[in-house]
Amino acid sequence: MIDDSQKILLDLTAHDEGVKRFLEFFKLKRKKPDSIFLQELLLHFSNLPYENLSKIIKLDNDWDSENKIRLPEELIEDYISYKLGGTCFSLTFFIQSILNYCEFICYPVMAEMRAGKNIHCCLIVVLGSVKYLVDPGYLLKKPMEINPEKNQLINNKFAGVKLEFDQKNQSYNLFTFNNFETKWRYRFQDKPVTDDEFLRHWLASFKWNSMHRLYLSKTIDEGIFFVCGNFMRKTTFDGKQNFNIKNNFHEAIHDVFGIDKELSEQAMTTLKINLEKERALGLWTPK
Repeated sequence: MIDDSQKILLDLTAHDEGVKRFLEFFKLKRKKPDSIFLQELLLHFSNLPYENLSKIIKLDNDWDSENKIRLPEELIEDYISYKLGGTCFSLTFFIQSILNYCEFICYPVMAEMRAGKNIHCCLIVVLGSVKYLVDPGYLLKKPMEINPEKNQLINNKFAGVKLEFDQKNQSYNLFTFNNFETKWRYRFQDKPVTDDEFLRHWLASFKWNSMHRLYLSKTIDEGIFFVCGNFMRKTTFDGKQNFNIKNNFHEAIHDVFGIDKELSEQAMTTLKINLEKERALGLWTPK
């Protein structure tokens, strides 16, 4: 069970200042909770990239405490100052705090990916009789209706997204596609996760394999950019381009994501320190 101090961390109303800072920075005003305002909020929120550089740095600073999780106030200030974002847990909790402040009804759900169960999270927003999937961790710029009676399809500028309901397993499957391929990404059930479970999975994520490399992803005018270690991929609807950025990692990260070279260097150095700590504690053995 989560204790009182942890309950405060996940108290949505405790993060109004971070929410107000977000609205102020993007020049947004609180409006009635409807689909138009929801889409407007998501469009601006998508400026925050998916990245684990900040998470890796924070882990080194707070190895044994729940203070390593990055909450809305920290996320928005880090974006404004350094163009940082977060991973699925911190981004989902931030957008949930924003939507809660703007009087939307919403709740988080956990998702299964190829790497395992409960390793991704997203948000369900309820507007009247309609439910929407909101997933900032997977760079969805638009809310996507979830309906067991009909599949959903969104054609974005650079990739399509398809949501299908699996009647047998009572779950939704999300796929991405372009002109050449379709890929299954994750599945989830429309079941709210408790604060206790959400925090437990969030804290557990600091020990996952995804913390053994640097990951970044963002959609900009030229396409969807994804970075894994020294590998960068640019995706448009017509195909993919792969780049080895080992010899110009910091420059490439700055050019695409706007993140200072000093920060990407700090993350790279901290990653090595964290891995050494894990080896010393017997938590990880390189394959």
